[in-house]
Amino acid sequence: MNARLQAARKALSKTQKQIAEEVGITEYTYQLYEYGKRDPATRTSIRIAKALNRAVEELFGEDDGTHD
Repeated sequence: MNARLQAARKALSKTQKQIAEEVGITEYTYQLYEYGKRDPATRTSIRIAKALNRAVEELFGEDDGTHD
């Protein structure tokens, strides 16, 4: 699971559906990203980061060696 996505979303008190709507994707597609089953395209990554008020690198950057 991409814990960074989930943590950022929950910090904003938003649902997966709300973020998906802001980004312009389906809730199911967003869930795939948050559960680590699929990686978003670059443009989608940027839109997700904006919706979550975070930097793309913070959400989708390389693992720093700690577990999400």
